[in-house]
Amino acid sequence: MTTYPLSEPARIFADASSAGATPTEIGRGTLESCVDIVAGLSEARQRSVAIHMDDLDLRFDAREIGELLHYLRTEKPGLSNAEITEIKVADQ
Repeated sequence: MTTYPLSEPARIFADASSAGATPTEIGRGTLESCVDIVAGLSEARQRSVAIHMDDLDLRFDAREIGELLHYLRTEKPGLSNAEITEIKVADQ
């Protein structure tokens, strides 16, 4: 099972085209909102961005962003906190 930190803060960067150049920040928000922003970009632009997590040592390149987009489109949401509580109470 793949787990993504969807609610964690992240930033979108345009990849620097020349060696030693600093990537330019083009967006920020939660990982999920950053993926939504990237999904709205042209395909060519999507291939030239990366998402960096602010508080975690994670970076998603264009291929990984594509996998994340696929995951968000096909996976069903997990249980809500209320549903987990109902199960827990029923087991007691």
